[in-house]
Amino acid sequence: MGSIGETLRAARETKGVSLQQAEEDTKIRKRYLEALEDEDYDIIPGRVYAKGFLRNYADYLGLNPDEMLMEFKLLGSPVKEDFQKTDIDIALSRKRSNSRKDRRGYLVTVIIVLLAIFTLAVYSFVSKKAAQDNITNNNKPTVSGNTYTPDNNAANKPVDKAPNLPDSTAGQVYNNPATPGNGVQVPAGGPSGENTSPVNMVLNGKTQVCWVQVKVDGVVKFTGNLNPGATQTYSGNKVEITLGNAGAVEVIKNGQNLGALGPLGKVVTQIFVPDIASGTTPPGVNGTAY
Repeated sequence: MGSIGETLRAARETKGVSLQQAEEDTKIRKRYLEALEDEDYDIIPGRVYAKGFLRNYADYLGLNPDEMLMEFKLLGSPVKEDFQKTDIDIALSRKRSNSRKDRRGYLVTVIIVLLAIFTLAVYSFVSKKAAQDNITNNNKPTVSGNTYTPDNNAANKPVDKAPNLPDSTAGQVYNNPATPGNGVQVPAGGPSGENTSPVNMVLNGKTQVCWVQVKVDGVVKFTGNLNPGATQTYSGNKVEITLGNAGAVEVIKNGQNLGALGPLGKVVTQIFVPDIASGTTPPGVNGTAY
């Protein structure tokens, strides 16, 4: 094994580290590291500090600190003891300053990350709300005469009251499969006195909010808004349905999908009765749309 200085220098060069880098990593001043490698211990302020520097430097270079200290002890090289305390204070102060800088840098990084997360969350919330408001403002139907027309300033906003319907909202009823009726309801038993089970109606909300009124056998069963995705079911001998936004509702009669009873924004009133013995009610619209 070579001398202490040769061993330290060889280990540093093998590691590919400069004295400047070693100073930054170990917080030991470069002049003291050079003194260890040159075995010029008079530069180091005291034997105790020389041993401490040697231990830390050897450990940093991947050497065995105990072996290096044993060789240093056996060497018995004189080290001056009349050092200036200022040198040690400067070294310690520098180490503490670097430590404080590292902590400040870490805290600043954490604060920046937290602010970025908070800003991203706020932006996401505002963007989502703006998109929802935009959808609402683009699809709300407005009353124009006796029909609803789309209004680009509102959409899907619940209707506060019934739309402006025509004077007559009873619609018309088919008396038989071939001839449209004149407004006279077919008796419950049909022309032959027989009928199938009561008519079963299903209303499915689709793309927009729709004001709905449903009468079953002359009794109002529901008045209000049908939201997208909502479903309502009614059954009776006579089901009268009024839609303030017909294109927004899918209508199913006795399992047969009639689709929408009219376009978006259209006010429609239709009356549905059970299929009669002599035939079935024609598919599609079986009432008058207003």
